Amino acid sequence: MPVFNNIYAIQLYLALFLSIVFLVSAEEAAGDAKKPLFNDYQRTIVLDPGHGGRNSGSKGPSGTYEKTVTLTLARMIASELGGKYKVILTRTDDYGVDISSRTSTANHLKADIFISIHAGGSFLHTAGGLSTFYYQRISESALMIKPETIKSLESRNIKAFWDDIQNQYIEKSRDLARLIQKSIQDQRKYLKCETQGAPLLVLTGADMPAILIEIGYLTNPAEEKALRNLDFLSDLAKGIANGIVVFFQKHSTKSVIDLRK
Repeated sequence: MPVFNNIYAIQLYLALFLSIVFLVSAEEAAGDAKKPLFNDYQRTIVLDPGHGGRNSGSKGPSGTYEKTVTLTLARMIASELGGKYKVILTRTDDYGVDISSRTSTANHLKADIFISIHAGGSFLHTAGGLSTFYYQRISESALMIKPETIKSLESRNIKAFWDDIQNQYIEKSRDLARLIQKSIQDQRKYLKCETQGAPLLVLTGADMPAILIEIGYLTNPAEEKALRNLDFLSDLAKGIANGIVVFFQKHSTKSVIDLRK
């Protein structure tokens, strides 16, 4: 009898041990299975730091280049967004990228939103303020465009289908621009901001909600000083990141099955 009891106890403990091992292995496998699933449906944001390489963009009185400020801010926005989203930069260093490639990168990655970052320049040193732009045809918005933004427009021939892609996203793009503008103003209460439509080439052909943010005028000495200040850029990055989060909360831009894939 004692021998039988010992054998029974050993079998019982062995069965219990194997059950625990099985449960732990199953949980680990489930965890591993969830990771790729989460990554597959994680929203993708493409940030486009304007200019780069030989194309330095606007230049401030103290020698600040637009290409430097835009890249710094893009990196800060990516850091603010953390691991919540897939954040891709169209350039990660000081090199040139042509305009169509910036938009094509977002399309290739099937991004949920595309944000191009720029700084303004003007012969008028008093010109200033931050603007968020969404795509709008020239015929609909020519009277809305400030003279200082003409440098961002281009009248080259583009295939009709490419020119029409952004049309289906105009409402969401406008909403994204307004939400980010509001979020920036929440961070910087007295910062002059406005939202307007413009036929910006970098937004043409974007197959997702897309906006361009002009974060200030480097040719304005006061704004150049602000754009050289990391605290100011940090506030901008937080405002833009918060606006993105609010947009995604408001719009379900990626369903369980993404039909574009």
